[in-house]
Amino acid sequence: MIKGFTVIIAVVLIFAFMSTDLRASAATTVTKLKAPTIVPEVKYDSAETHPYNKQTNTIIVDWNDVKNAAKYELYIKGGNYDKYTKYKTVASSKCTVTGLTRCTNYKFKVRAVKGSVKSDFSEIVTIKTARMDYDKAGWEAMCRVITHEVGGMDGDIWDKPIVYAADCIANAYTYAKYTNHPIWTPYFRKYNSIQQVLYTSGGYISDAALTRRGVTYSKVPEKVKLAVYGAVYCKAAYKGINNNFSIFWWRNTSYRVTSSNVSYCFAIPWGGYGCFYNKYWA
Repeated sequence: MIKGFTVIIAVVLIFAFMSTDLRASAATTVTKLKAPTIVPEVKYDSAETHPYNKQTNTIIVDWNDVKNAAKYELYIKGGNYDKYTKYKTVASSKCTVTGLTRCTNYKFKVRAVKGSVKSDFSEIVTIKTARMDYDKAGWEAMCRVITHEVGGMDGDIWDKPIVYAADCIANAYTYAKYTNHPIWTPYFRKYNSIQQVLYTSGGYISDAALTRRGVTYSKVPEKVKLAVYGAVYCKAAYKGINNNFSIFWWRNTSYRVTSSNVSYCFAIPWGGYGCFYNKYWA
């Protein structure tokens, strides 16, 4: 009888230890929440990071799912957020951040949460809002026009003209739309989008004409996309060539920003200058 009772006690103790181990294992699983990894910024040709027509005030932050996480806490710094501030707690691995300031750097970090258990923060990423809002057609219009002007040329001699051509387009549009510029605004009042300006203002080649000449978006060079991205997001563009946000007209190092006559000229390898249009806004 005593022997049988001893066996029962032993079994009970084994189950007790097993139960303790299971609870410890479960607790260990919860405490091992990994830090999320924020998905890198999508630079262009996409609305994944900067949603179309909201690029000046909205950023979408995306990160990988973390096993066992119930929620995620997203923190933000920049603009009106002078220190890291919890922006929102969300159940999904994506968050749309709104009400941001145009052309401003924002830093983001995120951590996984389950109950009282929190992971380490992700690495910090910096994403910038844009100078101007545009839709997919507007982005393609900018890239196609610059490709037609200078982007199809080979050789480094064309790199600065490509960057500055992107500046000319972005500068005139943003100054008119967002700053009520006394010279530029009157030229844009009847246009609702950047592609309307580029294709129908009479200053650039039309959508149909570009298509006839084979300048489709699929043929836009990488460096043109980078130049446009730099002009739109206030960043250095192709090969580290800085954007110049005062360029409406340029010829080498001489700038004139008070004229409605927009032109860009540059030295060409065989001598002389290459210039594109003297007056853009008919």
